[in-house]
Amino acid sequence: MPLPTLELPCSPTLSLSPKPDKMSQLTSLFLVLLCCGKHHLFLSRTTYHVISIQEETMTTHQATGTVSESRINSFLAQVYLLMSIGLVITALTAGWVSTNLRFQYRLFTQPWLGFGLFILQIIIVVGLSAAVMRLSTGAAALLFLFYSALTGVTFSSLFLVYTNEQITSVFWVAAGMFLLMSLVGLVLKKDMSKAGGFLLMMLLGWIVAWFFSFLFNLSNFNWMLTFVGIALFAGLTAWDTQRLKQMGQQLDSHPARGGLIVMGALSLYLDFINLFLLLLRASSRN
Repeated sequence: MPLPTLELPCSPTLSLSPKPDKMSQLTSLFLVLLCCGKHHLFLSRTTYHVISIQEETMTTHQATGTVSESRINSFLAQVYLLMSIGLVITALTAGWVSTNLRFQYRLFTQPWLGFGLFILQIIIVVGLSAAVMRLSTGAAALLFLFYSALTGVTFSSLFLVYTNEQITSVFWVAAGMFLLMSLVGLVLKKDMSKAGGFLLMMLLGWIVAWFFSFLFNLSNFNWMLTFVGIALFAGLTAWDTQRLKQMGQQLDSHPARGGLIVMGALSLYLDFINLFLLLLRASSRN
């Protein structure tokens, strides 16, 4: 059964009650973008928290030799596999929830529901970031997959704003851009640590600017921020990929390796989600 393609606010298909206003229609999309941006700040803080572990293991590897290329590739493969599973769960959940029009209407017209999803997602990421060194790999992975499902619930609203064709085509564009920037991060010899710090400062400023442009309905400024955000998250994708490659080299046999696989998958997942949302927004100025 194909997913419904609905147009708001004038679609005759959605006739559960009076039409939601503009603020209600955009609330869930705004919360997703804001939520993902904040998550990335928490993830960066967690990565800096394990610098001491990296320095400790670097000394060991200098004494015992470098990690084999196959071990590094294995680490990265596990990160990308878990990230891909999360994306599949998000897509399946979004498609399934999008068929429940009553739930969609509540999501748009009852702010507490969207806000509750937002808070729950933040709690999961903060909790995962704080406990990644203590949780088992399985428990951390389950939290990540649960978060992916919650994101799918929020993403179900995209089917009310965009057509299936738009969503599909933009997904492939986002996938291509993500893979390209990941490849840049993998093959680039120059250390991106300084660039990463700059990107994080840019991210913080971008979130603040996005909030005020949305609050005061600065449509032209908001449109400009969309393209700034695309460039920003493309850069973050390359930086995160290089960081993960370095972790694979330095934390090969460390007990925290499993948890860092989950955090790496979550970090790249958020990069992709933000790229996808911003490209989707750029595909239609309506």
